[in-house]
Amino acid sequence: MYFSFQKPELTWLFIPVLFGLFGCAKEEVLGPDLESLYGELEFVSEFGHNRPNGVHFNAGEGVQFTGEFNLPVLYTVSLIGQKSGATFSFKGQGIGVSDVLWLGDCDGLFFQQNEWVHCLLEFEDHPEDVRLDSVFVWEQPDLSSRGFLLASFEEVNPPFSLSSGKYTQSLEVVTEATDACEGSAYVRGTGSGAATWFGALRMSLSPVELEGYEAATTYLNLHVRSAFEGSATVIKVFEDSNEDGLITSGVDEVFTTKLAVTADGEWHRKSILWSDLVLDLSGNNVSVDGQVDMNKVIRLDCTVSQTGTADGDFGLDVDYVILTKQRPF
Repeated sequence: MYFSFQKPELTWLFIPVLFGLFGCAKEEVLGPDLESLYGELEFVSEFGHNRPNGVHFNAGEGVQFTGEFNLPVLYTVSLIGQKSGATFSFKGQGIGVSDVLWLGDCDGLFFQQNEWVHCLLEFEDHPEDVRLDSVFVWEQPDLSSRGFLLASFEEVNPPFSLSSGKYTQSLEVVTEATDACEGSAYVRGTGSGAATWFGALRMSLSPVELEGYEAATTYLNLHVRSAFEGSATVIKVFEDSNEDGLITSGVDEVFTTKLAVTADGEWHRKSILWSDLVLDLSGNNVSVDGQVDMNKVIRLDCTVSQTGTADGDFGLDVDYVILTKQRPF
């Protein structure tokens, strides 16, 4: 007797399954078109901007960039000050740079007035397609709206004072300065000896001014410069812990940090998160709760100091001190 082990009904069952797997493949392309990513880049319109006669930031003007491409590409627009060395950059992706608007922002240094700024357009996947333009900056922008400005040293009625001591050689506001980081004025302090305190820039604050600021998200930003090796600045924040309107040693808390200053004669921006300040228990200082309370801070000092206790000459310049929320200036 002949036995057959074939099961035709199963064979016919697999046919529609195979047809579904291989016969009905979708023609829809998943993901970006490779041609649009790796094709040859062409400029539909050339790279440029809307300020051929220069930009007046003090009049609320900005630099709007132009330029269109045939591909959606990753691009970077870099701005480089030819006198100041200041920089700023925009990164984006698309078929043009029409959404790039520069309002004078800077990364670490301010762009100076009467300065040519090079505008460099580069592409991550097309390194050979580089474009360069320039824009003339007539004056520096007012960037104080980015935070709470404590001192720019341009004020007629300055919200700060200077305090000198035994080892102070000079402590003054330098005016009509062409080498200021911002504007035309800054504070300069120098001292000599083996001390760690050569004077201080003191800025008064009030709980009303600091309303809405929190220690965990508030940055103190200042610009410093020095030509003296071993120089530093000590930041001190004074609370009115018992809320009597006074700063009393042994009663009110003090918080501090020390920042070394590079002795290269160039301006540098320093940004300190307020909550990173540590309780200062030197001298007669005390601990109340050990936490910075923004609602009780009434003074901030920026002192002229040194990194150690060596006997020598030390000093630094300070400019544009500003508080910002959430991120550094």
